Amino acid sequence: MTPSLMGQLFAVPLVIVGTIVGGAVLVVFLFGAPSAHQERPMAELLDTLEASSGEKSLGLLLPREKQLWQAALELSLQLKNKGEETGLTQVELETVARRVHSLVEAGFGDLESIPTVGAQRSRQQAVRSRRLEFLILALGRTREPIAVQRLIEIIRTGREPYVQTAMHALGDLHDLPAAKGAVDPMLNLLGDAYSSETHLMACTVLSLLAADSDVRVIRALSATRLREEGEVAWSASLALARLGSDAGKSTLLDLLDRDFLSAENRYQTAEDSSQTQRYKMPPQRVEELLIAAINAASNLRDPAVWEAIEQLTSDVSPVVRTRADEAVKSRRST
Repeated sequence: MTPSLMGQLFAVPLVIVGTIVGGAVLVVFLFGAPSAHQERPMAELLDTLEASSGEKSLGLLLPREKQLWQAALELSLQLKNKGEETGLTQVELETVARRVHSLVEAGFGDLESIPTVGAQRSRQQAVRSRRLEFLILALGRTREPIAVQRLIEIIRTGREPYVQTAMHALGDLHDLPAAKGAVDPMLNLLGDAYSSETHLMACTVLSLLAADSDVRVIRALSATRLREEGEVAWSASLALARLGSDAGKSTLLDLLDRDFLSAENRYQTAEDSSQTQRYKMPPQRVEELLIAAINAASNLRDPAVWEAIEQLTSDVSPVVRTRADEAVKSRRST
């Protein structure tokens, strides 16, 4: 999934791309990049995954685990382009959804049924976890009712990192009315018990699924913005603006300011629970955040916000200048 496509779907490419890239880095670190091969039929991929799930997952060696996560990844990518390209009828798609649903159920059990110990067990569990994330994405990409229901159930469990993947999948399904059933359980994910990555994803996807008039969501996002810092606060502010609320105006104005985003030590990343590394935000990241802020701020009428957008029509980046100019012209024509 490319950053440009992520931008089209979520408007904050940093949030989702960071989650996916993080998992990809883990896989590459453990095994190296996936080997190139011809695309396999979907039925073959499902058969391969089913043959090594549940009780049959006991005794699997690490090389076999690698093959299985590759199969799960390939399955999710094929379903991403479902429709005429897959050649599946509606009945066949429903069958695929049921089979992937069963694989997801088995995948949660497979995380614990590993006979090895120590570092080997940790490595094997990490690969199985990534395989399960790909299967959750594949399930969502069937767009079937059984998929939406299961994704919401995963969110209700609060189990990380799978709630992040389920929210990602539901973000893709924001056009389905049933997906809005995830709003209530997602509000719970903004609590202190969950990670920054989960907060980031929840803020973004809530802005896609929630109604502009949902006072509970506005209050929850406002509280998150005030309680958190850095990217979580930024994400909450952008989400508020997308929902038409100016409750995050002060943070939004910062995100519309290149000097603010380009300042030394502006960007931070937590390496572990005891150490935080700070470094200057890369130019591409600054550009992406400016565009995301313009897109979100365009939903507001506040004069100070529009003054900040107009200033970006003279930005050093042609992409930012173009987007800011489009926003200003669109506003003047309405």
